[in-house]
Amino acid sequence: MNVSIIGLGLIGGSYGLSLKERVKGLKVFGWDQDHLHQLAAEKLGLVDTGCASMEAAIKVADWIILALPVNAIESNITIILEALGPNQLVIDFGSTKGEICRAVEKHSKRDQFIAAHPIAGTEYSGPSAAFSTLFKDKVMIVCESEKTRPIFIEAFKNQCAVLGMSTTYMDALQHDNHLAYVSHLSHIIAFGLSTTVLQKEKTEINIFDLAGSGFDSTVRLAKSSPDMWTPIFIKNRSAILESLDLYLEKLHDFRQLLNDSDEQGINTYLERGREIRKILK
Repeated sequence: MNVSIIGLGLIGGSYGLSLKERVKGLKVFGWDQDHLHQLAAEKLGLVDTGCASMEAAIKVADWIILALPVNAIESNITIILEALGPNQLVIDFGSTKGEICRAVEKHSKRDQFIAAHPIAGTEYSGPSAAFSTLFKDKVMIVCESEKTRPIFIEAFKNQCAVLGMSTTYMDALQHDNHLAYVSHLSHIIAFGLSTTVLQKEKTEINIFDLAGSGFDSTVRLAKSSPDMWTPIFIKNRSAILESLDLYLEKLHDFRQLLNDSDEQGINTYLERGREIRKILK
C-alpha cells in the first residue's frame, strides 16, 4: 500500500513517521509546496520518497493525506477528487470541517473522501517538529462518515488504532462548534495575553524576569504558526465569535467582582472555574 502525504509539517510529518514505524508493507510518499520543507522531511526520514509535484503524489498513492492549512485544503479538495482513480481515497486533516465538507457535498466522488481531524499537536511547526508518538493515545475525529464508503471508514479506523488512536464520529457543525471552545478560543487567549504583555514590556523592560511557569504554560500556544491559525479563525469565525462573546462576558463578570472588592464573589467565581479539574485529569 502507498500513502502520499501532502503537507510535511508537524502533523503530516509525524503521521508519515508514525506510519513508517508501525505499519508493515507500506510506503510513504510526500510532497510539500515549500521545497525546503520537503527536503527536510526526506532527510529526517518522515517519508520514504519525495514527489516532484502534488499531481505525482496523488498518482502514486492508494491513500492521500492532506495535512495542509484549512484554506489550502478547501481550495484543492475538489481538484484532488477529480484526479482520483476508482479505488483511491483522500483524507483531510484540517482543523475545521464545515466548509470543507460543504465544498465536496455534491461531488460524484464524495464517497472517496474522509473528513478527519487528529486531536494532536504542539506549539511548534515544520518538519523538524515532527515525532512518531504525536498521535499516541489521541483521538481522531471523523465527520460525516456515512457519506464515505464503509470499507474506507473501517480501514482508516484500523490504521488509526495501529497508531494508538481512538476514533470518534460527529457531524461537521458539531465539530466546529466544539473546537471553537476547546481549541480555537484557547489559542486566541494565548495570543492575546502574549501581545498584552509584550505591549507592557515596552515600558517595563524587566517584566519577563518575573514570568514563571504559569505564564509560560498559558502563553505556550502563542508560539503556534500564524499561517496555520489565521485560516482556522476565518473559516470558523461564526462559532469562534460566539465563544469569544461568552468568554468576554465571563471576563467582565470577574472585572466587576474585582472592582467591587467582592472577596466572596471572586472565590465563588474561581471555585466554579476549578470544576474543570473533575473533567481534565
